[in-house]
Amino acid sequence: MSYKNKLSLPCLAGHTNDIMATSDLPTSPPGMMLIRAGCALAYQATQPLALLLLVKPHVAPSQILVRDMLETSSSQALEEFTDAHGNTLVRTTLLPGTTRFRHDALILVPESPHELPAGVERVPIARLPPDALRYTFASRYCESDKLAQFANQHFGHIDDAAEQVRAVCDWTHTHIAYRYGSGTPFLSACDVIARGYGVCRDYAHVMIALCRALDIPARYVAGHMPYLGVSEADIGIDFHAYCEVFLGDRWHVFDPRHRRVHRGRVKIAHGMDAVDAAFGTMYGAAQLVDFQVWAYEITDPNEAIGGPVSIMRGADGSAVRTLAA
Repeated sequence: MSYKNKLSLPCLAGHTNDIMATSDLPTSPPGMMLIRAGCALAYQATQPLALLLLVKPHVAPSQILVRDMLETSSSQALEEFTDAHGNTLVRTTLLPGTTRFRHDALILVPESPHELPAGVERVPIARLPPDALRYTFASRYCESDKLAQFANQHFGHIDDAAEQVRAVCDWTHTHIAYRYGSGTPFLSACDVIARGYGVCRDYAHVMIALCRALDIPARYVAGHMPYLGVSEADIGIDFHAYCEVFLGDRWHVFDPRHRRVHRGRVKIAHGMDAVDAAFGTMYGAAQLVDFQVWAYEITDPNEAIGGPVSIMRGADGSAVRTLAA
């Protein structure tokens, strides 16, 4: 696999080398774990077209991007910028033929999964922060306006905001059957409720739409979910979609697909729905001809980004398949 152009993205101590062993990294802070996550993509185009890539991990106090690197086989420039939701995108041009991309990163994340604290309250619309207010609106895949009556019939009797959101999460998990590979870019929350099955993005859209119908801000999140206590059959080799709901004074994580929040997850992006968090957006016709995703806890101090990765791991952590550098 040949990569010509590299966007080396140092985040700590000004490192600029493309391959760096984890033994060169600072010791993980208490309560944090080191995750390696990335993807390898290949697009085939017949004419030049613009491409937006959304694969870089989100940076926040609870998620520290230690080091990452993006490589491409193309000679075209890679331009990095931030969108209206605070996500980091890379813009480039696909030329005729096959163009490969590989992103690899080391991220510090909390060891324990997120738990909703007791006593958290709903924030009245009049007091919502402006950046949370937008996530009360209906969107293309989350038609909360069409689901207002449905949401109030099922959840309007629950006074406690945290319990109300938990009830929405439980209902979505229980009433939507998981079918890997059944997702399409044309299904909305209403469509998924009507047919009764979907993939993780469909679960997220349903829960988000129902929360917004109850005037609770909710947003779509895309990211990585490592194999930590779950099997490959449970999550698949893919990016993962879940939700964040605004209660109290901050955003709280919910995963209606699994009914619980897994440890080690790596957030990439958030937005109104899947439109704002797609890993690749093309302005023209191109085909995705190769797709690999990896995410796992670092245990070998000699492992380095830019080198070989284990892209599939069993529930016991043993490597099942590897991707060469």
